[in-house]
Amino acid sequence: MPYYANDTICAISSASGGAARGLVRLSGANAIAIASKLFRAEDDAGLDTGSAAIAKTGSVRLPRDIGTSCPDFSSQHASDLKAPCELFIWPTHRSYTREPVVEFHTLGSPPILQALLAASCQAGARLAERGEFTLRAFLAGRIDLTQAEAVLAVIDSPDRHSLCEALSQLAGGLARPLDQARNDLVQLLAELEAGLDFVEEDIRFISEAEIVSRLKCLRDVLDEVERQLNSRNTERKLPQVVLVGPPNAGKSSLFNALANRFGHPSDSLQEHFVPALVSPHSGTTRDYLSALITTGGAAFELLDTAGLEPDTPSHSREIAASVQSLTADRRRQASVRLYCVEASQRIGNALSNDHNIPTDCDVVVVTKDDACETKHSSSLSPVDRSGFLLVTTSSTNGTGLDELCAAIQSVLHGAGSKQNAGATSLTYARCRESIGRAAAAVRLAIDAAQHSAGDELVAAELRVCLTELGKVVGAVYTEDLLDHIFKTFCIGK
Repeated sequence: MPYYANDTICAISSASGGAARGLVRLSGANAIAIASKLFRAEDDAGLDTGSAAIAKTGSVRLPRDIGTSCPDFSSQHASDLKAPCELFIWPTHRSYTREPVVEFHTLGSPPILQALLAASCQAGARLAERGEFTLRAFLAGRIDLTQAEAVLAVIDSPDRHSLCEALSQLAGGLARPLDQARNDLVQLLAELEAGLDFVEEDIRFISEAEIVSRLKCLRDVLDEVERQLNSRNTERKLPQVVLVGPPNAGKSSLFNALANRFGHPSDSLQEHFVPALVSPHSGTTRDYLSALITTGGAAFELLDTAGLEPDTPSHSREIAASVQSLTADRRRQASVRLYCVEASQRIGNALSNDHNIPTDCDVVVVTKDDACETKHSSSLSPVDRSGFLLVTTSSTNGTGLDELCAAIQSVLHGAGSKQNAGATSLTYARCRESIGRAAAAVRLAIDAAQHSAGDELVAAELRVCLTELGKVVGAVYTEDLLDHIFKTFCIGK
């Protein structure tokens, strides 16, 4: 997402649809000047706020037809519309984005809000990108990255438990202990490096015993943060992605390939992870298996289910019925359904007409591409007959696995808040590795200090820890990371 810090941005920040009240928000250096062109206070006073936040009652003038000129209260136009409005102004150091912010609170009529938004753009603002207000707050140091993710979790909370969890994270439930840990770490590292400057004089600013004691306190803090993250992830139901299809369609092999590449066996969901049993004989999978998959900042639970069998021998009909019932339940509850078909069923970039794809399928996965003599021109294309996403894969050589994960993420993002796992789950997926590396670095530092390996080695591990914690709170970040997080926000937040 391109970021232009000098622009003044605007967006409708209330919910879509008609309502008694609606609001348009502006943020940027020219926000107050733009508001002055559109708003007239009841007392005819100007909008010079000084350092105080103010609220004013008055009206906004909006042209019936947005043209080439911006409406201005200095000139009268009989065709202009006037709407009652309350204006709220926050100067730079008091605002959410730490730059001048103005909010127009007026009638929640969509045409009025759209006209006000267009008039703001004509007066010098531009439309905000997704999450740009929160992005500016993060870049200005108002919130850290975990709190930015919590903003999205608050918006998309599907229940009270999720809302309370997101509000806790927004209030700093995760940021505070990490900030304190980073501050303690910086102080300890400074004392260590100060001693390194006087190593030839044999001057120490901190004893080995104190180093070990402070590092153990830091280790306990990180262990507790890691425990909280794991607890949040297991308490919340992650989106489920289920593999379905006929017997011997390559589901179990695909499950193993995805779990081996993108899974994390140390996680609670797969603490005792056992690969799916693979066999050329149908009916090998009778129960379902699960694995936690983390890729591209998204986390979901992958399920391997028994093949769909329309006809079952009489001697095993009762067991098969239970198996098929379990598969049907998993399929109904899943956020994404992957229907697996062998590559031999594919003709060109479509599937043979006699293959019935379930209507609730989200992605058609063509498996065993390595065993098919006919190769296809594209690994990701629409199925022309049904309109489903089509991904060609091979569990043997790894073809299409990345494309399949991208397709899954696309479906999950497209489902919106109905199937949103919450930004706190996103925080877990993004932070788990960094917190783990930071904790490992602290343990290595403790070991080095206890065995008198030298302050240089201890300091080196502390720098690793500091870098990893910086990634979590956003002190260390990349443009790709910010783009991935903030593009999931709605416009106006």
